[in-house]
Amino acid sequence: MKKTLLVILAVLCGLSAMAQDEKAIKTRRPKYVNLGYGLQQDVTLETGEVLKPEFGATLNRGRTYYLHKRPIAKFLSFGIDATWIDLNYAMYKPHKFMTYDETSLHQAEIAMQVGPSITLTPAKRLQLHLYGRFAPTFALRYVDKKVGGNYASMFVAGGNLSFGFFGVGVEYRKGPKMGYKEFGGGKLKGVIDNIIGGEDEPTEAFVSRATEGSTEGTTEVNPFFSKNNLLEGMRVYITFRF
Repeated sequence: MKKTLLVILAVLCGLSAMAQDEKAIKTRRPKYVNLGYGLQQDVTLETGEVLKPEFGATLNRGRTYYLHKRPIAKFLSFGIDATWIDLNYAMYKPHKFMTYDETSLHQAEIAMQVGPSITLTPAKRLQLHLYGRFAPTFALRYVDKKVGGNYASMFVAGGNLSFGFFGVGVEYRKGPKMGYKEFGGGKLKGVIDNIIGGEDEPTEAFVSRATEGSTEGTTEVNPFFSKNNLLEGMRVYITFRF
């Protein structure tokens, strides 16, 4: 009888330990959804005009895949972050030297992110998450019924501090100087025109005037899509971890 009770007690202790281990694993909360505000850099055109960001928003969702089952020393974890959806939007308005004040620029990036991360859990519900990621990105620009886009390799570094389900974070994104390839007429332009609405004709006149001095046979380049556009900026966000 005593042996039976000892066996039952041992099994219960084992199940309790397993439950505690599983609970400890869950406190790392590997899944995340981030909603944030983009602190974009100014856009300086080759003509000297400067556009300031008026508004920026970001949304991303992903998961941390931990490389070991239990935290090292009960608080340190190494993993690989995979952000499956990363959306960023910013609207720019003229700041100075702008030929036409009514011109506005809409910019969006669609990306994914992957990279290593470190998670610290000093307390049961408190979590510090630090990461660095590679982000293959497709960038789009829309200005005066013209759409341009191109691929860019970006890098993201940041961190967030959360308590239970809720947290706050900040990250910095860095990309190359790049140009945008203007798309021709088609359904995409029509859809964007309907969503954002037409601007006005002044930008067309501005583009024409900016390229007046070009030599014959040289392809005119929209200054909003020129090669010296830098993708860079910070994002502050709230994070939901589960």
